[in-house]
Amino acid sequence: MSTTDVLYERFKKNLEAVNGECSAASKKDAAKVVAELFRDKGVKQTCVAETDFLRDLGLVPALRDAGIEVFTDHIRKHIETVQGGISEVQYGIADLGTVMQVGDEIDARICATAAADYIAVVKESTIVDDYDAMFDKLCALPELPNFVGFVTGPSRTADIECVSTVGVHGPLRLYAVVVQDA
Repeated sequence: MSTTDVLYERFKKNLEAVNGECSAASKKDAAKVVAELFRDKGVKQTCVAETDFLRDLGLVPALRDAGIEVFTDHIRKHIETVQGGISEVQYGIADLGTVMQVGDEIDARICATAAADYIAVVKESTIVDDYDAMFDKLCALPELPNFVGFVTGPSRTADIECVSTVGVHGPLRLYAVVVQDA
């Protein structure tokens, strides 16, 4: 098994341990995998924070072909009424099954935190071993970003009368689609 395969398997195992779901897909099939995932989950509308990578995958046309209504602009307006959100994340952390957003793109943050069902699209080559490796990557950036967000599984809290609740501070359901880019 290659290092990327080992990291992916550990990432998947740890994400699933916190009630997330994870799939791998080739670049060619990634858009189809994302569209089928939302279609099979009954998601009829989604916001997509488009990036060059997601455009190259053909994500929006695949979602529309699957009968899913897609919003790529005015995400703040639409996110309150749609069930799904999709964005590219910059890293995955294998030890924790965590996806990580880095940057100033507000639409990506909204998609990741305000939708009930969230799909994080992550390049397989950006999955790192652990927090230490992640912070090494952050420290190597020419400039620290204004925002770094860690998402580990569906949102959970117990701050209201110590009752465990899902989806208060983020998505009810988290899916990661890992795109094999190497």
